[in-house]
Amino acid sequence: MTASMSNPSLDPEDKRKHLDLIQAVVTRMSAASSNAKSWLLPVVTAAYGFALTSSSGSVATLGIVAVLLFSYLDANYLRQERAYRVLYDVVALGEKQVPRFSLNTGHANEPLPDTDALTKKQKVGVIVKRWLPGWRIWISWSIAPFYGTLLVLGIGVLIYAIVK
Repeated sequence: MTASMSNPSLDPEDKRKHLDLIQAVVTRMSAASSNAKSWLLPVVTAAYGFALTSSSGSVATLGIVAVLLFSYLDANYLRQERAYRVLYDVVALGEKQVPRFSLNTGHANEPLPDTDALTKKQKVGVIVKRWLPGWRIWISWSIAPFYGTLLVLGIGVLIYAIVK
């Protein structure tokens, strides 16, 4: 049974507007990811360049920390973007009942359990799931090659600065 059959009051124009709202969020997440990369490049270039010219391991470490922080930020953007893409598919296909104009990705994905009734170990698992993107995000084509290259380069600069 499709969403239009199970919810006769659902107007096709409302569905189209809902999809437009979700697509706008996906677009913003994509733009934020691109901005994260574009902000990181001058920071890393300056840090690694200064570390090479002054043989400063601490500045190279600062560049590596910047790469790690920006990669975490970008991975979270990608995680959110993927969650909204799932919500988009659910609304478009009418697989589940999603409240009209809702942008809550929990309506499309399995919600994380409430931590009140969980053991300590389970609570830690839920917290990790909420704050750390999964391994599929980290190895995606938009995260691993870009940040991995900058990280390896930074480690090389750090080693050079320490040895020299």
